[in-house]
Amino acid sequence: MSKFIWEITAQDLLEHAIWQFPHWKDETVDETVISPASESDALEPNSDLLVKAKFTDAKGNKFFGYIKIASTGIENTQPCMFFNGEAIGFWFGISKPNSFVLPKLYFPIEAVSESIHGLPSQVETIRGYGYLGTNSIMYC
Repeated sequence: MSKFIWEITAQDLLEHAIWQFPHWKDETVDETVISPASESDALEPNSDLLVKAKFTDAKGNKFFGYIKIASTGIENTQPCMFFNGEAIGFWFGISKPNSFVLPKLYFPIEAVSESIHGLPSQVETIRGYGYLGTNSIMYC
């Protein structure tokens, strides 16, 4: 079962806690395609993974979603959580997001990935909707 990353649903994460970008082992696969990861894929050092995570906002509200297992920093982990049934991403690359159309959330939000198949848990603190400013990561 493969799908584009933007098609992942809350149910997908409930059924498979770890997803992979299969292009790490097959360059002919589109880099936006993901599929459930096996335990051996999850433990492979070259794998490119999304892992189910718990999100807690500044008021203690709980959500779930996923983060990319990578170096820390919103630009690397590219967290995404489900809020009112909708997937909310926090990284916008070089585009400054329009904060008027984004859900009003209580930042900072802490994302903690599940420890599964021997993968250590990873923590990401989300300070806002991030984008690349002139010389640094900016938040709104």
